[in-house]
Amino acid sequence: MLETAHGAWCDRDVERLLDQYVEDCTYWCNAGVVDGEPFTLTGKQAFRPFLHSILLVADSRSVIELFQFKDGIARAQISAYVRHRRTGHVLAGLYRQVVTYRGNRIWRIEEYHDAAKMNAFWRLVASEEAAVESK
Repeated sequence: MLETAHGAWCDRDVERLLDQYVEDCTYWCNAGVVDGEPFTLTGKQAFRPFLHSILLVADSRSVIELFQFKDGIARAQISAYVRHRRTGHVLAGLYRQVVTYRGNRIWRIEEYHDAAKMNAFWRLVASEEAAVESK
């Protein structure tokens, strides 16, 4: 399921990705895109626009490097690549996912990124876009 979800993400197929989740899923991330603070999304209805907002501005790839599963919980290390389309800036690195399953679907997913690196990337992108818009 997790591998299918990452494959769907690489194919930019949000609906196939969401097919791997239960309806009332929870997505938690330690590093928000705008302010760098942790945030939570609950349900596919909240998760869907978040995913689409990323795909509108960036090309992204992710691959599972390590995967462990025990007692219904998976721990994975993910290699990721994000390229912002307008600026060409790239963010690449590793992050961790902790995934809890309900039946044959993902119920809760937690992502642990290098928050400082992610925040710096999105601040750089925002400052360059602001500079271009002010010209």
